[in-house]
Amino acid sequence: MTVAWRGPVLDRSPWAAGTRAVLAGFRALGAPVALEPLLWHPGSVVGPARRRELAEMSSVPLHDATATVQHMPARVLDPYVRGPLRVALTSLPGALPGEDWLLRLRQMDDVWVPSALQRAALVAAGLDPARVAVMPEPVEVPAAPAEPLPLDDLHGTVVLAIADRTARSGWDLVIDAWCRAFDAGDDVTLALVPFAGEALDDDAGAAVLEMVGRLGHDPARMADVVLLDEPVPAESMGRLFAAADVACAATRGMGRGRDLVEAMAHGLPVIAPPAAAGVAIDAAVGWALSAAGDGRGPDRDALVAALRDAHARAGELPALGAAARERVAPHEASRVAARALERLEGLRPRHRRAPAAGAGPRVALYGGVTGAHSLALANRSLAAALVRGGEVDLSLVEVETAARGGGGALPGGPALRAARRLLDGPPEVVLRHGYPPSFTPPPAGRLVVALPWEYGPIPLEWRRGIEDAVDEVWAPSRYVRDGYLASGLDPDRVAIVPHGVDTARFRPGLEALPLAGVPGGYRFLFVGGLLWRKGADLLLDAYATAFTAADDVTLVVKDFGRGGPYRPQEIELRVERMAADPRGPRVAFLRDRLPDADLPRLYAAADCLVHPYRGEGYGLTVAEGMACGLPVIVPEGGSTADFCDHATALLVPSRPVVLEGTGMGGMELAGRPRVVEVSVLDLARRMRDAYERRDEASAVGLRAAAHVAAHHTWDHAAAIAAARMRALAGHDAPAAAPATAGVA
Repeated sequence: MTVAWRGPVLDRSPWAAGTRAVLAGFRALGAPVALEPLLWHPGSVVGPARRRELAEMSSVPLHDATATVQHMPARVLDPYVRGPLRVALTSLPGALPGEDWLLRLRQMDDVWVPSALQRAALVAAGLDPARVAVMPEPVEVPAAPAEPLPLDDLHGTVVLAIADRTARSGWDLVIDAWCRAFDAGDDVTLALVPFAGEALDDDAGAAVLEMVGRLGHDPARMADVVLLDEPVPAESMGRLFAAADVACAATRGMGRGRDLVEAMAHGLPVIAPPAAAGVAIDAAVGWALSAAGDGRGPDRDALVAALRDAHARAGELPALGAAARERVAPHEASRVAARALERLEGLRPRHRRAPAAGAGPRVALYGGVTGAHSLALANRSLAAALVRGGEVDLSLVEVETAARGGGGALPGGPALRAARRLLDGPPEVVLRHGYPPSFTPPPAGRLVVALPWEYGPIPLEWRRGIEDAVDEVWAPSRYVRDGYLASGLDPDRVAIVPHGVDTARFRPGLEALPLAGVPGGYRFLFVGGLLWRKGADLLLDAYATAFTAADDVTLVVKDFGRGGPYRPQEIELRVERMAADPRGPRVAFLRDRLPDADLPRLYAAADCLVHPYRGEGYGLTVAEGMACGLPVIVPEGGSTADFCDHATALLVPSRPVVLEGTGMGGMELAGRPRVVEVSVLDLARRMRDAYERRDEASAVGLRAAAHVAAHHTWDHAAAIAAARMRALAGHDAPAAAPATAGVA
């Protein structure tokens, strides 16, 4: 039997650490295994020797695999992997699995979880008990203790806590109990290590002090706390454990407890809930924390008592640690690998009642599904329209381990049907729409990558990936396609497949969203990340040029940066200053997350949308604003030229700008990046015209709404996409030429 193992492998996440451990177990057994590595986080915590081993495993051919084990959160399991057996090795994030997890777990032949408690939760949720097994969390047990990692300021009894700043990890409970258990004069140290080896934020120390004060403690009286602000390499984790005397976890979630299992394997006693690590925690190996009265995690007083007792019994800690090391013997990597092989040998593919075949080619669309960002919105909307159109048999597959920008709920309606659907056979077309893009050849089917890019020439690495493995690239606009062709891509392999608008949601005449604290009068609206690429700086300059405090006008800025896909930038600080300055024109800064259902009503609460972008792939917010009947102020040229002209938009003259160098975002491009740019004075004049000649501007908005409804809906986009996919799968004659497809 050849096993394909699929999952992250280079980072310090528990998923990658578990994969490295079990692969070491397979290697020790001499069992054939093919690694299909996934890249979730940039960088690596793996040293050169281990990287060479992993590279050797990833060179084993995957097409001969008799089973694929996917080690990842269940919401991103791929139902179309290689081999007749599909196995999920996962761990629940909470007491109950969400519907997005159950959806994919039901499609697997077998499901492995690290504890009996998690198995019971899945069986209670309706999974077949015969198809759910306990697979211990694999760890590499060292033959001898490691040399302690030299860390400054550690003294006395050292308690190691690996946690992130979330309620689920219980970091607040650890800090509270630490302050209650010890005073500044006690010979103890709490070593706080960021979960999964991620670097701590710059304000992590301030956050700890703020937490101490909020919990009612005096930071000056707190016993010593040391923050590790850099990720610990995988090869150094043993040395980190050797620098401590006891490991502590106050997790409120079910989880896998990997760090606790590793700590025990390295000879540390532990303070944790009894089932936190899929291994029994009791007095023989440490301190088992009783549950709080409200059932939300461990009891605080029990944790305080355990910390004090561990310090008082410092001389006994090595003996407890030795017992802990013996306790986790079943978790030793080669024993887990042997157990996995034994389980696989006894499995047979689960009989599935074949679903009714859909019309047209079998298509799997991979991308963000539940996130609150533009790519996920596009995937949900396109999937729903493809299902309505009925020209392809569609399955929608989530690829994001967590819902970016909020969200998290499965879509409803036709998109939900596509998310639940399991194709009756391998996909004939695989469509990927996500960032960063993936050019890895799929197990079966033609590969299409929908690839938004805003800077003209694409990264050289992308071009190589496209030339090697991609059958067709989809650009959302003519402007983007021109950049791809300038990068040297074959014109016959680049098609325009646009985005669209749901005109049932975005339409004129909607009830305006109440904007608390925002005055009446004329309202300009900006929706998007506060980025240089979006032209937010140009907008602020033009607004301050065109208007004064005497004008009855407000610029409403709805930022999708904080908590969304964009990192906040310094432009955000400028918006805050303008909003607080009574001497300038009014600015309202909307920073709270806006539910998707309220976005159309936000457009309805404005009089004009302004989007002076430098680089856009399509300009979805512009099209949505137009669909709601808003006049839009946008650059002449650029991506919005596909649906904006002088009759449907308030255009601002723009000029092409070629940027310095050939790099962008740390990637070398196939040429110098280029954007479009409007002048501040031209933009200010156009905004002033819209304000003073609002009846004419409103008429433009109504024409825009009619134009979008007639030519730029998601149903229009889906018809173009379906034609391309049917042609690629050989179901139809070749679709419209890529150079013209998608342009109204």
